[in-house]
Amino acid sequence: MKLLLRSFSIVFILVFGSQISFGQQRPVYSQYLFNALAINPAFAGSQDQFSSTAIYRDQWVNFPGAPTIQTLSANTAFAKKKIGVGFVLSNDQVGVHNNVGLYLSYAYRIRFQRGVLAMGLQAGFNNLKSDFSELNIKDLNDPNLSGIFNKFNPNFGTGVFYVNDVFYAGVSIPYLLNNKVFQGDDFLTQARERRNYFITAGRVFDLNEDMQIKPSTLVRMQEQAPLGVDLNLQLIFRQIISLGSSYRFGDSMIFNFELQMNENFRIGYAYEWTLSAIGDFSRGSHEVMINYRFDIPGLNRSIECPTFF
Repeated sequence: MKLLLRSFSIVFILVFGSQISFGQQRPVYSQYLFNALAINPAFAGSQDQFSSTAIYRDQWVNFPGAPTIQTLSANTAFAKKKIGVGFVLSNDQVGVHNNVGLYLSYAYRIRFQRGVLAMGLQAGFNNLKSDFSELNIKDLNDPNLSGIFNKFNPNFGTGVFYVNDVFYAGVSIPYLLNNKVFQGDDFLTQARERRNYFITAGRVFDLNEDMQIKPSTLVRMQEQAPLGVDLNLQLIFRQIISLGSSYRFGDSMIFNFELQMNENFRIGYAYEWTLSAIGDFSRGSHEVMINYRFDIPGLNRSIECPTFF
């Protein structure tokens, strides 16, 4: 197992400089459809109510040292829905590496006759801690794989988001700075974070009085990496149950489920079936989501927002 942990640590360092999607440079989610603040700060306040979401992700089950991710986010609107604020707190663990991030978001929302355009900013930091003492290495004097490594990286980002009753679209660059992750004299210890660009869009179509269908997409672009595309399709029944599937090009198939328990609570689950070579060793990825929404007296005075946004 220690040999696998060592291998995974080297892979971890490499993906900081080259991986597409979120890789393990930024946490990857299956349920970003229900937690858009994680990829676009302009989403803050778009649900009008106070909305908080907790997500736990167990990635590549049965693979020693594979990523586990915990995320807590919350956002709300105020000032007559002109301002949105929120935060995202994440903990991403991969092998001997633990990456904690905290980002605050602010969005200014402009109302038009048929929709709302929001412009958002976020700022925060990531703190990466690597305990190389857990590795079983041949060269005990290797300065790059010994002791405990800590790296604090501040960052900031921006985005725009438009939404109306049946359509949404957004463009974001949540992390603008290409910070150094590891510093040293060789290639591995000079790995950098790479800037990500996200484009999202989706539309809801009425099938009948009780059912709706929502196609959507997420396009991910990262500097010095190939293009990544997710195609998503959801079936929504009476704004209570959502069943969906997604295809992440060249990587995985995702099946997700969301249930509105009552006017405040929603729960969700996603299973990601890995199509890449890692799928020969893992049993896929599992992700659980809990969302809690409510009106803050004197601040939120809105009807309940559609679950598909």
